[in-house]
Amino acid sequence: MYNLNENFTELAAQIASSTAIITEYLKKNGLPEPDFTVNSAGGLPPVPEVQEARMNLIDATSKLRHLALGSDELLRTESLLMHHDQSVIDILNQFDVWTAVPHHGTASVASIASKTGIPEEKLRRIFKHAFSMGLFAETSPGSWEIVHTGSSSYYYRNPLIKAWIGHNLEEVAPACTRLPDALRKYTDSQEPAHCAAGVAFFPDSPPDATLFSWFDIEREGEEKGWRVRRFGDAMASLAETGSARIEHVNAGFDWDSLGEATVVDIGGSLGHASIELASKHPKLKCIIQDFAELEPQSAALVPTELKSRVTFQAHNFFEPQPVVAEVYFLKHVCHDWSDKYVVKILKQIVPVMKTGSRVILMEFIVPARGAVPDSVGRFISAIDLQMMTLCNSKERTPEDWTKVVKETDERFDIKAFVQPPGSAAGLIEIVWKG
Repeated sequence: MYNLNENFTELAAQIASSTAIITEYLKKNGLPEPDFTVNSAGGLPPVPEVQEARMNLIDATSKLRHLALGSDELLRTESLLMHHDQSVIDILNQFDVWTAVPHHGTASVASIASKTGIPEEKLRRIFKHAFSMGLFAETSPGSWEIVHTGSSSYYYRNPLIKAWIGHNLEEVAPACTRLPDALRKYTDSQEPAHCAAGVAFFPDSPPDATLFSWFDIEREGEEKGWRVRRFGDAMASLAETGSARIEHVNAGFDWDSLGEATVVDIGGSLGHASIELASKHPKLKCIIQDFAELEPQSAALVPTELKSRVTFQAHNFFEPQPVVAEVYFLKHVCHDWSDKYVVKILKQIVPVMKTGSRVILMEFIVPARGAVPDSVGRFISAIDLQMMTLCNSKERTPEDWTKVVKETDERFDIKAFVQPPGSAAGLIEIVWKG
């Protein structure tokens, strides 16, 4: 949270202090300092003192930049830069410039233009802006021999980033431009189509139409289901980041305490959570439930040694739950829906619940203001606005979760809110009292 009285001197001191903590840890442990080269480490060590210093450093440098721009320049500068920054990343992604430059080699602008089909003169101008963002570099100024930086080479470490960027810049970004229209038109509606994405992409659809139903529409010249598959890949890419790593699912609940048990992974996409749980907890059997179109990708992802315990079932979570299980797990499902629809989703599970069985939600739990670093709060508020834009839904506070769970059925009891260390999302354990 911004302290309105912070100034250059105070922020510079915070930056120096945080930088010292990080560099001293790296030096003590024989680790190199990060730089912008292609071989630099992709992130800092996931240890509490380093990550706390990293968050403080991000916050302080952001505020210092704000002060350096000045109140007269901030809005003018940001409103100009943000959409061109975004456009350049979109171009690099859509034209696959990432792979037009060898991971550890060089490529001339002429060869990149030939591979991508972008006119060379325009490509040079696009690269100039990319350079200013730390994406790609010249071997020497004016050479137009292009090399990767650490950030532009990320595709080689996580190819699914292409799906994440594609979803955000080809679907989310155009929808964001229509959010003011949606706010004027729909005010307090809880219907999923009454959102910015609805205004942008499916304005003539019924109120209960969703972004996901739009994904599934067949269009001439497009492969059926490709948007659904790309969305699944985008979510898998997110799971590779430190605070969103799927391993955090293990830390928020004692899965081994279940013994021999079935976990139904509702809306589980390709099944990354199920694979993680089954691999770490050998007594668990996991059933992934999601769109039928995702089954081939999911089946290809499940390791051979887990196929007997991780299976896929096509299921619509607005229809009655067909499986009796010990745990019903929903990871980042409910945040796609307004309260009205979350209640509908959870009610489909009620008939198969038994005393002591659980619903476990893995969701961003909105903290009190000032309770987390600004950069974390900014990420959560951005995800909240993403939900507003795409689904007319939201991220929720503990009080919001308590309200929606009790509205579903008084026999549900929220036992715990758990925030695993280093995780952006928390786990909400809900027990059926019977």
